[in-house]
Amino acid sequence: MRKGIQKVLDILNCRDNSIYYECEDVNFILTFPTGYGKTTLSLEIAQMIDLKPTQNFSRLIHVVPTRSLARDIQNSAFERGLRFAVQYSFTPSHIKSPLFLAKFIITTYDSFLLNLYKASIGEPFSHHGHYDLPRFGIYTSLVHFDEFHLMNEGNSWTSLLGAVRHLSKVGVNMILSSATPSRSVEEELIRMMENRKVVRLAVVNEYGESVKNRNCVKVSEGYYECKVGSVKYTSVEVEDKMKVPNININFLDEEDEVLGVVRRNKDKKIMVIVNTVDKAIMLYEKLRDLSPCLVHSRFKIGDRDEKLRKECNIIIATQVIEVGVNISSEMMITEQAPITSIVQRVGRLLRDKEKDKGELYIWKSGNYYPYDKDEVENTVKELEGKKNDISLKLPLSYGEIVDRVVKPPRGDLNLLKELDNIAENLFATKGDLEKLLDRYCSLTNSYVINVAYDTPASERDLIPLDGDLALKIAVKGNDCVYAYVEEYMPEKKVELDKVNVRETCVEITKPCRDYRKVFHDEDKRYIIYALKIDKELYNEETGLRLKK
Repeated sequence: MRKGIQKVLDILNCRDNSIYYECEDVNFILTFPTGYGKTTLSLEIAQMIDLKPTQNFSRLIHVVPTRSLARDIQNSAFERGLRFAVQYSFTPSHIKSPLFLAKFIITTYDSFLLNLYKASIGEPFSHHGHYDLPRFGIYTSLVHFDEFHLMNEGNSWTSLLGAVRHLSKVGVNMILSSATPSRSVEEELIRMMENRKVVRLAVVNEYGESVKNRNCVKVSEGYYECKVGSVKYTSVEVEDKMKVPNININFLDEEDEVLGVVRRNKDKKIMVIVNTVDKAIMLYEKLRDLSPCLVHSRFKIGDRDEKLRKECNIIIATQVIEVGVNISSEMMITEQAPITSIVQRVGRLLRDKEKDKGELYIWKSGNYYPYDKDEVENTVKELEGKKNDISLKLPLSYGEIVDRVVKPPRGDLNLLKELDNIAENLFATKGDLEKLLDRYCSLTNSYVINVAYDTPASERDLIPLDGDLALKIAVKGNDCVYAYVEEYMPEKKVELDKVNVRETCVEITKPCRDYRKVFHDEDKRYIIYALKIDKELYNEETGLRLKK
């Protein structure tokens, strides 16, 4: 077991008193390198509480940013023989835990936040719902917020702050983990956990690395008492001299240079990661003669999973492979991006430690979408100046660059106040959250609507898209949009919540609101499962191509 994982378990210090485990009342902020095994920590704790609860928590909820990462954790749990449940929209019935009452639950940020703020996603057809049951599940759990750095903008950041603050007030234990946190993000989260015991734990090569430029006083080797304003916390360092490959950083300016590097190294396992689907498809078509694999977000979920399992020398991909994809390459070309994204991508370079040296090429494409221009430009400038002095595999090596480059996140004080009101008002209902979502659309930075070109038999047939884009390409009728809907008949009783999907035409005026709306048709009720698209827009080789 990794030293950092063991140290967390040591500090948690769970003792068996025959009836339950007695654990320390402590919260963690973890800075572990990519590929270090944060999932292992959750699996170890889940294995323990599968036998008996602790006095602080009876279950573990592992919260992740993507469904692909959720599936990766499911696979790891299955390999260990652990019992687990999964909860997000359209989860297969046999593994779901709609009320968050299983002992080990894997969920997404969006689903977790909706359940926390009284919109029980397990009961979409009920206005009142048993929304206090999933909240009870959360209040009696240890919550692991994984890859929390991806929640550092807009509504996502505000909702995470609100959740951490509320859970701290009611005494819920939390773990927040990331390979690329910025100081400003960490410190704001620590402020939200005021009056709780917080341990910031970092894996370092040498003691003292993790507390540079922080208000900390050394207590002993690797232990520090620190402050953010008046809020106190403990910083602990774990010296784990990991052997990481030496990554040589190079820069490319032109597209022809990118293509040239790939062609000259066609016999190596090489990964090319760009920032948009259209650019990935363009490079794929120009390199088609080398039989590359193309992976992006506009494939059916099933097709994308199959492509990730396929053995390919050359992989052309988008950000979809940054998190929760266990693949490795000998060489990598990445389009310019913020330092946090670059680091996540480099996590797929020599991930399996095939060699002790690798080549990274950063393509200065001149394009910034979908990222902040200043963050991208400053990242490139920093890496050009320090390319021989840093390791993109070690957080404390690139940590100061993250702090300088990543802008402090801005929260929406009005949204934060309204979330606090819903969380703390015993009489607030799902209807109160619906009114809030009518104004803010989503508790995260985006909302996703699935599309499909034929009646989907399972989640594998769905293509998740940005909601506005999904509506734009959907098949239209007279004042309506064709959709596959999940139908619910209250008099029909089944042992499991089986999905009854049919095609119909629904009136959509505001997609952000209507995609989660319950539609009524006499004695039947239904919700949108996926919008229907023209089959000609999709092929298994390149995925979904948008209309010109």
